Amino acid sequence: MIWSILIVILIVFWFIRLGYQMGYGGAAASVPHSGKKPLLLRHIFQEQVSYPHEKASPREILAVIVMALLLRLAVYLVGLIFTLIHSDAAAFSLDDFLYTWNKWDAPHYITIARDGYAGYMENGEHLFLVFFPLYPWILKFVHIFIPNWELACLTLSTVSFAVGCSFFYAVLSEEYGRSIARKTLVLLSVFPFSFFFGAMMTESLFFCTMAIGFYFIKKHDWLSVGLTGIFCSLSRVQGILLLGVAGVEFLTTYPFFTMYREKRLKEFFKHVFTEGIFILLAPIGNLIYFYLNYRVEGNPFQFTIYQSEHWFHDTTYFTSCLEEIIGYLTNPGTSNTLIMCIWLPELILFVITIVLLAYGLTRHPLKYTAFLLVYTLVNYSVTFLISGGRYMSCAFPLFIIGGEYLDRHPRLYHGVVIISAMTMAMYLTGYLSGKQIM
Repeated sequence: MIWSILIVILIVFWFIRLGYQMGYGGAAASVPHSGKKPLLLRHIFQEQVSYPHEKASPREILAVIVMALLLRLAVYLVGLIFTLIHSDAAAFSLDDFLYTWNKWDAPHYITIARDGYAGYMENGEHLFLVFFPLYPWILKFVHIFIPNWELACLTLSTVSFAVGCSFFYAVLSEEYGRSIARKTLVLLSVFPFSFFFGAMMTESLFFCTMAIGFYFIKKHDWLSVGLTGIFCSLSRVQGILLLGVAGVEFLTTYPFFTMYREKRLKEFFKHVFTEGIFILLAPIGNLIYFYLNYRVEGNPFQFTIYQSEHWFHDTTYFTSCLEEIIGYLTNPGTSNTLIMCIWLPELILFVITIVLLAYGLTRHPLKYTAFLLVYTLVNYSVTFLISGGRYMSCAFPLFIIGGEYLDRHPRLYHGVVIISAMTMAMYLTGYLSGKQIM
C-alpha cells in the first residue's frame, strides 16, 4: 500500500510540474534554483536547476568510443581469465571462450537469426516469438562478415555499446556538462549488471537505439526521433517509451498554456502537425512485431500467450510483483544463490530507483524522470521477474540522476564506483559459471 501511495504522489507531482512547464498559471515555465531562500510551494513545482551546457567535441566523442571498446575488451579478458582458472583442460580455444557467453537467451537469438522465427520451434510451437526481432535481424547481417555466430554476437553487442555511449555522452554533455556526463557513463559502465552490454543479448542494441533517440530529442529533430523510435520498439517492448519521452520534450518546448494565453494556438498546432506528428512513427516497430506474430502463428498477439504459458510472465500490478519478490526472499526454501542473484538485487534496485526518482523530480528535465518512472513500473509489472537486474541496466536516467548527485559529492562518488565495480565483477563471474543471473 505504501508503495502505491508513494508512486501516486510522484505521478501527481510530475504532472503538476509538467503543467507549470507548459505555462499553466501564467508564470514562466521555470525559475532558477538559487539554494539561498526557501521556495514557495509554487516555486517547488516550477524550479529548474541550471546546468552547464557544453557541446562535446569530435575528439571527446572518439575518446568515449575508444574507452567503451576498451572496457568491453577488459570485461571479456576478465571473463577469459576466470574461465581459464576454472578449467582443468590442457587446451583452450576461441570456441571455449565463446561458449561461456552463449547462455540463457543467447542461443535463442542466434537460432532466430539463423533459421528465422518460422523455422525455430520447440514442441511444435514457435515459443521464441517472445524475442523482439531487431537484434537477430542485425545479427544475421553481421554474420555475413563474421561467419562465427557467437563472435558475431559479441561484435554486435560491443559496437552497439560503443556507439550508444558516444550518443549518450553527446546528449549528457549538452544537457548537464562534461563532468556529470562522464560520471553518468562511468556509473552506467560499472553497474553490477552492465556486463550484459557485452553479452549475446539485446541490452546493448536497445541502449544504442535509445541513446540515439535521446540525442535527436535533444536536437528537436522530430523526424529522426520517429524513425529511431521504430528501431527502439523493434528492439524491446520498452522501446515504445521513446514516444513518451519525445512527447514530453515537445510539450515543454512548445508550452500549450503559454501559447494559448499569447493567442498563438495556431502556431502550436502548426508545430504539432508539421513536426510533432513524426513522433508517432515510433509505434510502427510494434506493428511490425505484431505482423510478424500474425505471419508465423496467425495471431498478432501470440507472443503474450507464450509469455504466460511457457515463460510464466503475466502482466500484474507492480506491488504484486514486489510482494512476490519479498515472498521468495522470506521463503525458507529459497536457495542462497537465487536470493543473491535475483530476488535481493531486484528489491534493492527498486528502492534505490524510487529514492533517486523522488530526488530528481525537482532537479532534472521531466523527460528523464518520466522515462525512469514508467520504465521501472513496466519492468516490475510482471509475474516471475527473473531478469530485473539486467533490465534495469537500461534505466538510463537512474545513472543520470545518480551522476548529478555524486558530482556534488566526489568522495561518495568514488566509493560508489568502487563498490559497484566489485559487485559487477562478482556477478560477471557468477554469470560465466552458470549461476541464475539472467
